[in-house]
Amino acid sequence: MSSMLLRRLALFALACSTITLASAAPACPPSTPTVTFADLWQGYVTGNPYRDPANGGVPPGFGNQCAIRLSVTLHRLGVEMRSFTPANVTVKPGNVFGRILLDGKFTAVRADQMGSWLARRPFCGLPARPEDITGRDWQARIRGRTGIIAFDGYWARTGESAARASGGHIDLWNGSRLTNHGMAGSLLNGLRFALGIQDPWIPLYSDLRRAKTILFFEIR
Repeated sequence: MSSMLLRRLALFALACSTITLASAAPACPPSTPTVTFADLWQGYVTGNPYRDPANGGVPPGFGNQCAIRLSVTLHRLGVEMRSFTPANVTVKPGNVFGRILLDGKFTAVRADQMGSWLARRPFCGLPARPEDITGRDWQARIRGRTGIIAFDGYWARTGESAARASGGHIDLWNGSRLTNHGMAGSLLNGLRFALGIQDPWIPLYSDLRRAKTILFFEIR
């Protein structure tokens, strides 16, 4: 075999290996950190991170801060959420884009919009697409797995009927329960996941199984 032929074969092999490496490149943004579930769970921010600097109280309309808590958790892990813009979020008809600035970083206000942004895989560690686990058996489908879970349309805002409920929630799932958000969160987790009581007659307690959509973002 001539040296010229050997050289051409070597160049062809090099080109093929280059193509293989390029096709195997990760789909998540290369400039973002890789987030693990252990990072999220251990660093999860509790309480109400967004407060009025003048009096330290929770501003009107911001009593439900689940999306804010998750945003601040990501901030602390190096995810600055620069891509959390109207161009990368689906806003439902009749709603507005919900975003505030905390420590100079974009912060989500609404759970459904946070979930919409996560579905675009804005940082490494997220799956290529979320898993739709909508249904009364959602717990069984993800038992033993970890990640972020988003519930949409299971509690009614002021003026809404149960059939038109638009309230949602976004949280971490450790394989058996959600995060504990204060004493109330610990109580709800105990009722839901330890005792299996999904729909007791308790004010402000909503049945997660009634969510119109439940999306699971598996993170290991």
